[in-house]
Amino acid sequence: MKRVIRLIVLLSIPALIAIGLHWHSAPVHAADNASQDNTSQQADPAGLEARGRDVQVIDGDTIMIAGQVLDIAGMDAPELGQQCLHNGSFWDCGMSSAMQLRKYFAMAPFDVHCWPGDQERAGKADDFPIVECGIGERDVAAAMISDGEALPIAGYSHRYDRLSRDADNAGIGIHGGDMIAPSDWRAGKRLDGETGRCLFIADGKGNYLSTLDPRFADFAADTKICSDEEARAKDLNYLPPSP
Repeated sequence: MKRVIRLIVLLSIPALIAIGLHWHSAPVHAADNASQDNTSQQADPAGLEARGRDVQVIDGDTIMIAGQVLDIAGMDAPELGQQCLHNGSFWDCGMSSAMQLRKYFAMAPFDVHCWPGDQERAGKADDFPIVECGIGERDVAAAMISDGEALPIAGYSHRYDRLSRDADNAGIGIHGGDMIAPSDWRAGKRLDGETGRCLFIADGKGNYLSTLDPRFADFAADTKICSDEEARAKDLNYLPPSP
């Protein structure tokens, strides 16, 4: 009887391990359960789906899918023209964050899925769709924060807060030097000696465009804008794709 019991225990171990791995790798929304319940009532839970190469990156936390501009929930990346200081030298941390986000999508081995984020915790104006996005089972915002390419939005997800602390302790990415918080940078604050650039442009016809957009070179610029948020505050619309 003891041998039978021992055999049953041994056979059950692989099954328990498999169950544990399944739960560990299952897709997880970043926000807490309470906010997920609230979110599911706001929009179609199916959300948006696209191939990675079809996701257009506007800046380090803003994307466009099928002509719809979306803010990635739970994170705030340096602005495109923002610079950070590392070992006494300035580097374009805003552009670095945007290019890292573009790399995630361009090299995505699975389709990109985006679903409604928690607007109440988003920390941004209620005039733009807020979404959480995943590539397969990888949370895009979590990846950006873990890689030191963005800061978490306070109060959105404790998981993001922990990931940011880990990145900060390791001195990864923007945590490896001095930087102005993106929200303060948008308000006009700069590091001493920083020559931050404004890399959005407006055409005087109610449209604006990011320097990362392939149409940028042919865009007739009228006004330079420092951030996507500034463009929205001016009631500008991102230039839609050609029909």
